[in-house]
Amino acid sequence: MKKILVIVASINFSLFGQSDTTTNNGWDGSISYGILSEKTPISIIEYSSLFNINKNSEFYATVGTALFGSGVGLGYKYYFKTKSTSSIFISFGSQFSHLGTVQEGMTIYGLSISSGYSIIRKGASPVKGIVPAYREKNGGEFKAVKLKKDSLNIGVSFMYLGDHSFGFLPYIYIERRF
Repeated sequence: MKKILVIVASINFSLFGQSDTTTNNGWDGSISYGILSEKTPISIIEYSSLFNINKNSEFYATVGTALFGSGVGLGYKYYFKTKSTSSIFISFGSQFSHLGTVQEGMTIYGLSISSGYSIIRKGASPVKGIVPAYREKNGGEFKAVKLKKDSLNIGVSFMYLGDHSFGFLPYIYIERRF
């Protein structure tokens, strides 16, 4: 699995150039809400740390959770247009998830290739109050985080799991990048 990530990284840097920190500032964070995801297949809510390579591509590390499951994922995502416009994307990643309780659960791990469409959402949020916020000091007023991107992502993932099985998982979720 390490060899695959190294190959993806080397192909990416050779094809798509150096990091474009003038427009993307290197690292971003995102919170996603929805039904499954291409980053972690078992998730309803997930947090991602994103390293922007250029205006079309990024590496991600993700932690996601669902009612009786959680997972982590690492991968690479490429947008055919730019990340700031509605665009088709493709994602290559690896994931590790645990479903159920500690005593009677099941663990799944594997590789995935996903294709989807990112629709940039503009204007007021249809889900009020779900914006990342913080306080500068304890007891201070809440300040909303300025979002760099607010999008609806839909698509399908092809997964090859560690027990040599495979399958397809559709996903739909809202991603808020800050």
